[in-house]
Parts: sequence; C-alpha cells; structure tokens
Amino acid sequence: MIGTAAAAIHYFRPGGYRLSDFSVVWYASSFLARGLDPYALVGPHLQVDLPSPVFYPAPALVAAIPLTFLSPDIAGATFIFLSAALLAFGATRDSWYLLPIFPSLPFLTSARLGQWSIILTAAAFIPALAVLSIAKPQASLPIIMASKKRATWIAAVIGGIVLLAVSFVLLPSWPAEWLRLVRSTEYFRPPIASLPGPLIALVLLRWRRPEAWLVFISASMPQTWYPYNCLVLLLVASTYREACLLSILSSAGWLFTLAFQSAVWRGEETRRAMQVTMLLVGYLPVVVLILRRPNLGPMPVWLRWALPRRESRLAL
Repeated sequence: MIGTAAAAIHYFRPGGYRLSDFSVVWYASSFLARGLDPYALVGPHLQVDLPSPVFYPAPALVAAIPLTFLSPDIAGATFIFLSAALLAFGATRDSWYLLPIFPSLPFLTSARLGQWSIILTAAAFIPALAVLSIAKPQASLPIIMASKKRATWIAAVIGGIVLLAVSFVLLPSWPAEWLRLVRSTEYFRPPIASLPGPLIALVLLRWRRPEAWLVFISASMPQTWYPYNCLVLLLVASTYREACLLSILSSAGWLFTLAFQSAVWRGEETRRAMQVTMLLVGYLPVVVLILRRPNLGPMPVWLRWALPRRESRLAL
C-alpha cells in the first residue's frame, strides 16, 4: 500500500512539476547505455534541456539502465514503488513504531521527486540494498558507517566494484566530468559547517551508539538543503512517540519554510532559510534524542573492528 501510494505521488506529482529528479537519471542512463556521454548531453541548454545537470556518478546511471526500457514517468513511478515498498517492509518487519516516517514531508518529497534517499534508507534494514550505495555516496555512507551488520559492508563493496567496473567500461572519462559539475555548484554544503551546525558534533558524546554516527556522518556530507535529505534522520526514533515527534517537527518546519520562502525563489535568501530549517527541525531534534540516551549498546561494525577486542566486548 505504501509503495503504491508513493508511486502515485511520483507519477501525478502534485504541485505541477512536469519533470522529477529521476528524469535526469533516466535520460542520462539512456545515453550511457548507448555509449554516449550523458554529462555532455543532459542539463541546461544541452541536447536534453533539463533544469539540472547530471550530478549523479556514472554507477548510479548504470544501476538505472534496466528502467530505461520504460517511459520516464513509468520508470520513475516503478523506481519509487520498489523503493518505498522495500523501506516499508524493512521498517515494519519487526515493529510498527517507525510507521509515522511515511506521512512525513521528507518521505513525501523523496517520493514526488524520485529521489534515491528512500531505497538507500531501506538499506538500514535490508543489507543487500547496500549494493546501490555508490549511486549516491553522500546519502549511503551514513547508513553504512552506522550499520551493525557485516552484510551491509559486504554488499556495499560488491555493488561498488561491479557498478564501478561497468561504468568505466561504458564511459572511462566519467569521474573528471562528474567532479567538474559537482565543483561548479554551490548547492552542496555539509550541514555541520553552517551555524548552528557544529552543535551536531555533540552526538559523538554517545560515540558507542550507531545512530550517533548516522547523524554525525550525514551532517558531514556535502548535500542540498531539501527535505528529502532528512529522511534518514527519522530512523533515530526508537519509539512510536519519538517517530511521531520527529515526523511532525520535520514536516511542520519544512511546510512553514516552503510556504513563506520557497514559493518565490530568492536565491541565497531561500537557500539560507532552507539551511536553517534543516538544522533546526531535522538535525537538532535528533541530537537531543541521542544525548538523552546512555553511551551503551551494540556498536557499528567498523567501530568493533577498530577497538581492541576486550573493550569491544565490554561495550556490547
């Protein structure tokens, strides 16, 4: 049901959006499958004139090639259906307390825009989905670094090797072109580097807890200031009440900002408003929740490897 609803939101796209973020991926993947350079063909004033350049690394385009046999809208709806269904399955497999994340604005905007954030968030529950991690490294790295399961790391490594290998076969020059586009924009900034972002580092006082690393690493990744980048933060909730609180806070805060700022794009003024919103209603509430918990519990896989064996056992 959640997958179908999310697919409908994407396909009909309330708000009048003709194109979605997945449209960029679809056109770029179509060119890549034919041995053409998508970075030179898709974007503003190029052969496929879209508002945004191809900011995705070539492995993401490789992963999306099977969907290019469908029309752009059907492909996007299919992608979102699978992503949302997998996230719903994983998040509710053992308990229903995370159900409030689905009516949240971070989830709804992810569905409408066709973002990778849904399926990468699902990797927190289904380790095999980490094979897609390299498609959007800044979104997947927090999930991997917070994972308590070795299978997540194994899937990420295998998926990364396979998708990288295929991408280099299809377009050996892609890293330079992709980096050039990423460096040419000011849209990507790590939240922790903007005020009051440094307060997020307080979660490291709970360094034994996986959710502390999830939040800290997410805040350290360059990213845009749109609501979908807050979806992964909702996983910090450990009870139904906390999930409701985070969902309501993030949704209300973003709705206020979108209503009074982003209705008319004002350049840097709007970006600053969205940046403050992400920090105030996305990051700081989860920082407070984490600091209320003891510095105990199962640690992430990499931390167990890094600590001396005796100390690692004591922390469990």
